[in-house]
Amino acid sequence: MDESRIKWWPQYLAAITATLSMAASGSHIGWTSPTLPNLKSPDSHIFLTSDDASWIASFVLLGSIPGNICSAFIVDWLGRKICLLIAGVPLLVSWILIILAWRPYVLYIARFIAGFGLGVAYVVCPMYIGEIADKEIRGSLGSFIKLMVTFGELYAHAVGPFVSYNCLIYSCAIIPVIFFLSFTWMPESPYYLLMKNREDKAMKSLKSLKRYATQDQLEEDMEQMQKTVIRDLTDKGHCWDLFNTPGNRKAVLISFGLQMVLQFSGLAAIESYTQEILEEADTDLSAGIAVIILSVLQLIAGVAAAALVDNLGRRPLLLVTTLLGGLSLAVTGAFYFLKLQMSVDTSNAGWILHASVIFYELIVALGLNPLSYMMLGELFPTNVKGAAVSLANVWASLLAFFVSKMYQVISDSCGVYTSFGWFAVSCFVGIVFIFFMVPETKGKSLLEIQEDLNCKKKKQPKGGTKKHEISVSTLA
Repeated sequence: MDESRIKWWPQYLAAITATLSMAASGSHIGWTSPTLPNLKSPDSHIFLTSDDASWIASFVLLGSIPGNICSAFIVDWLGRKICLLIAGVPLLVSWILIILAWRPYVLYIARFIAGFGLGVAYVVCPMYIGEIADKEIRGSLGSFIKLMVTFGELYAHAVGPFVSYNCLIYSCAIIPVIFFLSFTWMPESPYYLLMKNREDKAMKSLKSLKRYATQDQLEEDMEQMQKTVIRDLTDKGHCWDLFNTPGNRKAVLISFGLQMVLQFSGLAAIESYTQEILEEADTDLSAGIAVIILSVLQLIAGVAAAALVDNLGRRPLLLVTTLLGGLSLAVTGAFYFLKLQMSVDTSNAGWILHASVIFYELIVALGLNPLSYMMLGELFPTNVKGAAVSLANVWASLLAFFVSKMYQVISDSCGVYTSFGWFAVSCFVGIVFIFFMVPETKGKSLLEIQEDLNCKKKKQPKGGTKKHEISVSTLA
């Protein structure tokens, strides 16, 4: 085990520095929780109405949509590394605008710019990690994506209540600066370099990622990558190629379906209104402290996900966390129904609301949330990966924006318990989708995953005599 960790440390280092872009994105997401209440106060230097605050919270999601689309056009042109560095620019510039803001519309612009960088990072980061990681640790490294987002949120939640407005911004701006200083020295994806016929640079990149591999191992890995790239690039990738093969169509269905399950479970709405939701509990524990505790537990769950995903596999984690998430949402909805609709005295049961909401975010951070993004880097062939991941993230952003906005509308018109009932039912329906549609990718190379998605193998007869399996690839 120790030898394996030593062997893989360059890949861990590359993944950690790459996902600092996700930590920067997370700090933008978490910034609103401690900041908006202060900006809405009468003594704020930029007085905000509730409507202004809601738009400031949601403009990041709107900005991520053009970021997702733009990244599809540049990721195969400029490369994974350069695109990630580009994503860091708006993530830093937006903090500068927030410091200088004198009117709400300046904050709108700043948040939209931050969303653009977030959108690019969400597309490129899964691609980069999926292409630099050995199959034995690809799941663990892919889990760093959402783990770092959670870290960024926790960072903003933990620092915000105890420092001034400007000090919080300066503290958050440090993250993209560290990202630039560290990731600049990391290698480009060898898959991308092979796509551009830069074999020498691809081998150099592979050597830096696998410093303890023998020359024979490096050559074997390079040959495997070349086969994958050749098969993927037989036809030049276009958006419509996403639907040309059974494997691509299935990958689109899986990735879009997972995002629908995740977003319709209410993640964006619950994260946006966590403090407001928890205030209904009427307990001695303040909602602000509960949010910090929640963020810490999410971070711990993200670490656990990185450890479990390559041991337990993707499917078991997805199924279990979706089921438990649905149950916790059902408990939350029941609490609200009894309190608001049935007028039951819940003064001594507020801990149930705290526990159910915290457990939901904790359990989703353990599986459904990180895996829905991590698997984007695994399911698609190289020639359409940029377009596919971009399209999936646009879909996720639209769903998140819809859920975040409709949560308040439905809660106001039909009761907040109706919203949580919708979230819970979405999880239970999602279990059926995951069981029948999502494949296990644990321990498989990118080439093997594509063969599984595109090939049908003849079943062995029950008799006992073994026959050779015949597989027919539809890739090329």
